[in-house]
Amino acid sequence: MSQEKRLRFRIRTRDQEIELEGDFEYVRDKFENLVENLRLKDGIVAKPEAVQTLETSEPSDLLKGIVQFSGEGRPYLTVPADSLSAKEALALVLYATHPKTFGDDELSTLLGSSWKTTSGAVVRARASELKREGKLIAEKGSYALSGAGVQWVTGEVIPGLKKTIQ
Repeated sequence: MSQEKRLRFRIRTRDQEIELEGDFEYVRDKFENLVENLRLKDGIVAKPEAVQTLETSEPSDLLKGIVQFSGEGRPYLTVPADSLSAKEALALVLYATHPKTFGDDELSTLLGSSWKTTSGAVVRARASELKREGKLIAEKGSYALSGAGVQWVTGEVIPGLKKTIQ
């Protein structure tokens, strides 16, 4: 089992929020640059108290019995279709391929081949709901889970599924 050292930070102001999660060294460098830029620009002295270190296992370890991967690395849901809502199925596919992004047509194809036939319009509607909830990031027609989305999948969706399939 490969372990990867990860780091996440989130900074909120009155009218905006910045969140970055990924490789420890990369995120630490970005955070330090951001803090330095804030100090220089606004004369603000920021304390990096919102930094959290995470040790994460590979998504495939958590998804055992829920998602299988094809030879090309495409995720296939292996749980009964009625055990998941469309939002949960969408989030699981995105989690399994995190941090890779997908467009609605690609997600529609992935869900149709392993869960239920799902049109691009349904994917867009569920993605819009997840985005409003802060669980999804949408940029230029591509979707990826946010940090909150990853936490939702690992903290609620996967444990709930493991209970129903056992």
